[in-house]
Amino acid sequence: MNRLTKIQQRILNRIQYDIPLSSDPFHILADELCISENDILEELRFLKQNGIIRNISGIFEATSIGFFSTLVAFEVDDWEHASAIINAHPGVSHNYLRNHRFNLWFTLTIPKEWDISRSVHKIATKANARDFLILPTTKRLKIGVHFKIGDENADVLVAVNEMNDYRKTRLPLTVAEKEAIKLLQKDLPIEQKPFRALINAHNGNINETMLFDIGNAFKKDGILRRYCAVLRHHKAGYSANAMTVWKIDTLSEENIIDVFGKNPHISHLYVRQTIPGKWEYPLFAMIHAKSDEMLNSIIENLATSSGICDFCTLKTLKEFKKERIEYFSEEFENWKE
Repeated sequence: MNRLTKIQQRILNRIQYDIPLSSDPFHILADELCISENDILEELRFLKQNGIIRNISGIFEATSIGFFSTLVAFEVDDWEHASAIINAHPGVSHNYLRNHRFNLWFTLTIPKEWDISRSVHKIATKANARDFLILPTTKRLKIGVHFKIGDENADVLVAVNEMNDYRKTRLPLTVAEKEAIKLLQKDLPIEQKPFRALINAHNGNINETMLFDIGNAFKKDGILRRYCAVLRHHKAGYSANAMTVWKIDTLSEENIIDVFGKNPHISHLYVRQTIPGKWEYPLFAMIHAKSDEMLNSIIENLATSSGICDFCTLKTLKEFKKERIEYFSEEFENWKE
């Protein structure tokens, strides 16, 4: 990553937390940062064009709006072919090649009324998977990450620390609420009056006032977890990351939270279903670091602190897909048919 200016660092640190759902969000942010609106727009465009900002959009609680999400792992020989099949599914947001017998790992989100096993079987058959795992979450302990920019010794800042799955629902959603979700999951234009531009660009059927009212109500209820910028962690200086899995037969939840949940390098911490004789690692911890040496040190310290000897480190070898799900997209029905 090229060296960022102090103001670019301040902007990046700020926009990962929250972007106001209002008519002039960049003007509000400019006032907070004591710069002009034109300057913040210019800097944001630079950061976006150089790939440091991945997107600006809403992060929704899938279960609250009628969707079910799970982690899936495939064992495949031809991972290029398999990834093309996986990525074509509109409910796949993340898809990675990792160093394990189960070498393709992806998240799959589908409408709650769909059969998850049938959906995975269909993808596995097309992808020529030798074997697969379906690993739904049983408990979410921590989610959400901010990358601290500008301090060489900075830790990863965790923004959201939820000790239980959030199950509040607003179902059945109104037509206007669904429209708001469709708009808020799109990448926000970097210009003055960006939400007006967003509505116009996507032929939205609600106005700005309705969008803000619904979006802010969703935020209050936890349905919209955050509306913010997401960075490319490699571009932000965090070049090493790994999904680690741990066998926690005798470790209490309190100990898990003390050892793993409070570690600032862990962004996502889940307990997932196990499959006896096939997959017996229930605890998943996603770790970010600035170097492989730092990553290995973090993992060693976690093992020592927890007393867990049986764990695996699944490093990312290639990223095939990382993008937001477009909830209520027609592509879901098209894929099903």
